[in-house]
Amino acid sequence: MFFTLNWSGSSVWLEYVPVTHGVAGSSPVQTARGGKLNTFLLFFIMGYFVYIIHSSQNNIYYKGFTTNPNYRIKEHNSGLSRFTKGKGPWVLVYLEKCSDKKSALIREKQIKKYNHNYIEKLIIQPQNIAEKFS
Repeated sequence: MFFTLNWSGSSVWLEYVPVTHGVAGSSPVQTARGGKLNTFLLFFIMGYFVYIIHSSQNNIYYKGFTTNPNYRIKEHNSGLSRFTKGKGPWVLVYLEKCSDKKSALIREKQIKKYNHNYIEKLIIQPQNIAEKFS
């Protein structure tokens, strides 16, 4: 069974990709039906992330948490976030996966207390999966 990740606007879903098998002397038979899984299930699969984005225009960092890092960065760069609006472009420089929402919120609170120099050191740490995620 195969899945593809799809999104459009604020909707995100996994879609089953039908698997077909050829049978001698007949046309292929579809063995799986396509369909959408709800957004909640997708977020359950993906998990929770703490992220840091950077604006080189203003040399500032923004820290947050999300269940969908790619979509969240698009929101920041589209001016849909009040704090980051007009201060971009924003680039993802740090991403850390957390086991659950509570640990992500605790980690976000910790990171928000860090100063500029500490954040720059954090970015080069092995727990940073930003490059792997993009």
